[in-house]
Amino acid sequence: MGTWSTEILGNDSAMDTLGDLAAGEFSFTELAADLQDDYIDSSAGDAVLALIEVALAVRGLRELPEDDVADAARIVLDDDRAAWLLTQSDRVLSSDSEVFELWQEASDQSFREWLGSAEAAVADLRRALEASAGVETLESAHDN
Repeated sequence: MGTWSTEILGNDSAMDTLGDLAAGEFSFTELAADLQDDYIDSSAGDAVLALIEVALAVRGLRELPEDDVADAARIVLDDDRAAWLLTQSDRVLSSDSEVFELWQEASDQSFREWLGSAEAAVADLRRALEASAGVETLESAHDN
C-alpha cells in the first residue's frame, strides 16, 4: 500500500481513483464487481472511501486536491450511488477488508486516525443524503 498519510486520500489507490474520475475512465461496474468477493482488496476499499470523499466534495462539504475531479464526478456520483457507497463502507471498515487489516497492522495511533477520518466521512455523507432526502420530501409536498 503506497500510503503517505492517515487521510482517506493519502494513498496511491485513492489518488488513482481520483485520476480515473477526472479522466472519465472510472467504472462503478468494475468497482461493484471487485466488491462481490467475500474479502475486499485494498484498492477496492480505498476506492470506496475516496469516492465518499468525492461525494462530499460534490456536495460542497470537502475540498479535493484537484477541482476537475468534483466537476467530473457530478455527472456520475448521484445520491443513489452515494448511498450505495455508504452500504459498501460497512464492509470496508471491517475485518472483511484488506485496507482495514493493513491499517490495524500499523501503529495504534495511525489506525485510530485513519479509522476516525473514514468514519467521519461516512457520517458526513449519511447526514448530507438524509438532508437531501428531507429537502426532496419537502419539495414534493410543496408541489402537491
